[in-house]
Amino acid sequence: MTSAALIWVALMAAAAWQVREHWQSVVALRHQTVTLRLPTGMPARAEVHTPLHLRLDTRSKVAVPIDQVVSVQLLNQLSAQAVINTTVPVDTSISFDQDIPVSTEVQMKIPVVSWLPAMNVMVPVTFNVPVHLTVPIKVQLPLALDVKVSGQVSDAIKVPVRTTMHLTVPVHATLQADVLNRADFNLVGLQAPFDLRIEQAEVRTPLRDIEWCYSIICVPQEPQPREDQGRGR
Repeated sequence: MTSAALIWVALMAAAAWQVREHWQSVVALRHQTVTLRLPTGMPARAEVHTPLHLRLDTRSKVAVPIDQVVSVQLLNQLSAQAVINTTVPVDTSISFDQDIPVSTEVQMKIPVVSWLPAMNVMVPVTFNVPVHLTVPIKVQLPLALDVKVSGQVSDAIKVPVRTTMHLTVPVHATLQADVLNRADFNLVGLQAPFDLRIEQAEVRTPLRDIEWCYSIICVPQEPQPREDQGRGR
């Protein structure tokens, strides 16, 4: 029983320490009037925000590099003068079928009397000679032409464009800026108190900063380092 009591007390002490170290109290304030007096020598900072409206009207020079392939569609008829030097192979045959008339004289010796010598006589002869020929022709014929060529391009032409364009761009804009004036100073002399009204607020206080009293014994709060106390804006 003593061990169980000691364990119970240790658990309760650990739970109380955990609550005191990590929990905090929340106090809700509604419609509270507070009188505040700032101490002498208190560091303060004043900030003034001033809206600034400007109208920008200018012309800016811009260099635009271009490196791309552009598709160009040609719709008009294209004409050009072309010189063609080539060789045309010729492989054919020529057939000749015709009767050729022949007219000539034939010298003949005709005996008149047996005891006399023969006489020379020229006899005219006319006849037709049929001619049937097939002549094969196989040659390389050189050809040089200076002709005018015209046509239309149906597909788009890919044109590479690599250049730099210098442009003048008008700029018209409305600018709005906030000018911040900031000044740090210290309060000099005794300041008059002024009233504040808290409409709605929550005050959160860690439990370790609150004095705990057990019967007639109070546990003081641990001192905490304070920085920038009394600083206002």
